[in-house]
Amino acid sequence: METRLNEEFENPVHQFLPLFQYRTFAPSRLQIRQMTRYITLLWNRSQNRRKATKEQIAMSIELTRGFIADEQKLARVAGYWTMDMLRLGFQLDRPVTSTEVQNSAEKMIATMQTEEHQQTAYVDTMERAMAITEPALENGEWSTVQTDLEHPFVIGDAPVVTWRRRENGTLDYGFGFNTPDVEVILPISSTECIQVLPDVQRILRCKTPRINEINHAQAAFATKYCYGHKCDPAIDKLLQTVFSQRQIGVNAFTLRHKNYSDAMFEIFMSGGFSFRR
Repeated sequence: METRLNEEFENPVHQFLPLFQYRTFAPSRLQIRQMTRYITLLWNRSQNRRKATKEQIAMSIELTRGFIADEQKLARVAGYWTMDMLRLGFQLDRPVTSTEVQNSAEKMIATMQTEEHQQTAYVDTMERAMAITEPALENGEWSTVQTDLEHPFVIGDAPVVTWRRRENGTLDYGFGFNTPDVEVILPISSTECIQVLPDVQRILRCKTPRINEINHAQAAFATKYCYGHKCDPAIDKLLQTVFSQRQIGVNAFTLRHKNYSDAMFEIFMSGGFSFRR
């Protein structure tokens, strides 16, 4: 996977990435597509995003336990599995029981609690990201924010950040690429930063972000490090106040605001008796 990431996503972009420092550079449609995939992979590869896998698994375990606690849903799944097995020609001497469904769910929880599952789940996420292109990002409005070395950008270890700007100018962090009014920010050097306005519904007027806004976001999403072209105590002091405040899956890019109460029930219903194995 690392070889594919390097050859298919990183190297092609690195060939033209320095050209963004020139105001006259207009990336081609192919380059925009390559940048889209590059940004998507950068976001998924960060330590911040990787740590979110643990939160996602914890949420799945919580949902599975909620499913186990609902006797009515267990009985419905048991009935469905029985009918599904009969339809497929299995010879049964009795119906599938709620206890067997519960045991299958408990085995799922045991599997999800292993480190191996966490690694596999993250790798699966990367493979899905490598297989798709985000249309809203690719078809968005791309521009470059520039500064000078006296007032530089920093680059965090989670360099792709997103925000939405309120009418009063306040920034709210951590939204998906398809969220209305979302903006995507990626510093690529000390003096250049890419700003993408994805092709989504827009109600509020966008504006060029300030240097401190970009640097604050980089620090907020960083897990361990922010990088700069020089040691600057003033910048360090400013960023330490917001460092690592946004954790993906916890208080940014969260899923818990959505209603997943029936999600595990639907998974067991659609998966059929295969979950018994």
